[in-house]
Amino acid sequence: MATLARDIMTNKIMMIPVGQSLADAMDLMTEKRIRHLPVVDVDSRIVGILSLKDFSNVEDLENQKVEVYMSKPIEWVDHDIPLRSAIMRMLEKKISALLVADQKHELVGIVTTDDLLWLLAQSLEKSDEKHSLSTILDIESLDEIAHQIAQTGI
Repeated sequence: MATLARDIMTNKIMMIPVGQSLADAMDLMTEKRIRHLPVVDVDSRIVGILSLKDFSNVEDLENQKVEVYMSKPIEWVDHDIPLRSAIMRMLEKKISALLVADQKHELVGIVTTDDLLWLLAQSLEKSDEKHSLSTILDIESLDEIAHQIAQTGI
């Protein structure tokens, strides 16, 4: 059986409200050791997402608002999507995070490249037990994904 997005997603999601400074966002990301931070409006709707790369050319984090630098539109996937499909979406869109929704279209998690690397590390560790990434992702070969990763540069 194929691994699903919900099987590896992070379900404790930190968020930051519109109007906060990039300095506040950076402090939260540093404290929680995360690289992606959804941005919410006054009605708690997710309106964008910040990643560490969004900070790369900003000099004055204290006086810059998160909504100016957040990425949008946001990419969502269903929690029951096969992980391989989620990975391919990330590669095609050249993004490093997907928000995960349940049947009610409510946020239940986030899948990031960090989650995928943890999965890869666990798979390699278990190789003596005859587990492999190809069985987790339900694919015959990793060539396609390796090629996409190389092309994307994530």
